[in-house]
Amino acid sequence: MNRFLCLLLICIIGQIRLSAQGILDTLGNTIVRIETAVDSAQFAGGYASGPWDLHLGPDGQLWFTDQTAIRRWHPVTGVISTVLRVPSGYFMGLAHHSDFIHQPYVYATIDTGYYYGQSTRIEVWRYRYNSAVDSLEDPLFLLSWYHPGEHSGGRMVFGQDSCLYIGTADYAGLQWQDTLFMNSGKVLRVRPDGSVPSDNPRPDYSWTWGHRNPQGIVQVPNGNIIVSEYGQINDELNLIQPGNHYGWVIFDGNQCIGSIDTCNAYQSSLTFPIDVGQNPPSGITWYDHPSIPELHGLVQAVTGINQGLIAYTMNATMDSVLNKQYFLRYEYGRVRDACAGPDGSLYFIAYDRSSPRIMRVRNALNTGVSSTTFPEIAVFPNPCTDRIRFSTALPPTTTSAVLRNIQGEIVLHQKVEGNSDLLDVGMLPAGVYYLQVGNSVPKMLLKL
Repeated sequence: MNRFLCLLLICIIGQIRLSAQGILDTLGNTIVRIETAVDSAQFAGGYASGPWDLHLGPDGQLWFTDQTAIRRWHPVTGVISTVLRVPSGYFMGLAHHSDFIHQPYVYATIDTGYYYGQSTRIEVWRYRYNSAVDSLEDPLFLLSWYHPGEHSGGRMVFGQDSCLYIGTADYAGLQWQDTLFMNSGKVLRVRPDGSVPSDNPRPDYSWTWGHRNPQGIVQVPNGNIIVSEYGQINDELNLIQPGNHYGWVIFDGNQCIGSIDTCNAYQSSLTFPIDVGQNPPSGITWYDHPSIPELHGLVQAVTGINQGLIAYTMNATMDSVLNKQYFLRYEYGRVRDACAGPDGSLYFIAYDRSSPRIMRVRNALNTGVSSTTFPEIAVFPNPCTDRIRFSTALPPTTTSAVLRNIQGEIVLHQKVEGNSDLLDVGMLPAGVYYLQVGNSVPKMLLKL
């Protein structure tokens, strides 16, 4: 028996592969299962093959861009569907309207040339989601920027102020960042209809400027917006504050790359990163779930040096970095994006363009998806306004019902006697939530 237990521990620590179930690995002290959610054969082939952006949709599915298509993967059934395909270009960033129930719009950036192309435009489009036919329709062009080199930016996020924030990249010089009505090298702030917000610091889309190559953008729970930025030598993590200049092309990270006189003249008026390192970033997400505590905070995909994942521990006000830790270093090649799911899963794009796939990381003690291991929940009515009734196939026992918002934060916790009960959701704001009863599969709930 002792020999058997030793062999079992060796198997776990030694990352033994399990057929069709991924591998077991460790993130700090947590044993995780890492499996392929979407394999390489599912993506469009050719140059720059594979997904560029992962985004958790309000329908509970994982949305991703795939060259000329916007597609989804269902986390329970594994079904992949395509909601939009265009004849040319390369889809990059993706975002859903923050009030998707009442404003069913999806926003996307598309390179009019090809990924890593030069002398092309990046365009931002808005599409209306038609649930009757499960597709994106009624394209509306919002804005564009020009990129003379391979840097392009293109990720975006909806803020708590219901505005769209978009990172754009620059390859030219300082004049691009400081020029009015020029969209390159900035974080843009845009109203959902494409108009300029009246409270922007300038009478254009500019929110911040002086950026070299923003690769990831996320809003953390207290409303702060943080951008991961690819530097020339020093990569940056920036806290975005309106009207601020973030240094390029005078500074790279905290390092002066202009003349000493220029650096001295501008230094007091610039905003410097909250973290600097040599870890070329891509997408970034916020992970706030107890199943993998080592990831709690910002999780960044790394494409170059130290490629893999970085977990940043933030201070209480989420405006500075207390610690950062590297995970899965060099195991999955260039990691293009990361996305946290409400059930504690972390998804990331592995191997970038060489052999791209979407991976899922989950706590190894809670990774089953079958309805017998993790029963489904029946909810009525859904959408709802005040109260819902739910039931599961769980044996009648004392358990708990947990409701999480789209960021994975617990907003309601209720003790449940038996396998059905009522839940009062009237005090919650309208939005998308996920209900889990005991060890059931999380159920998407729409609150009107």
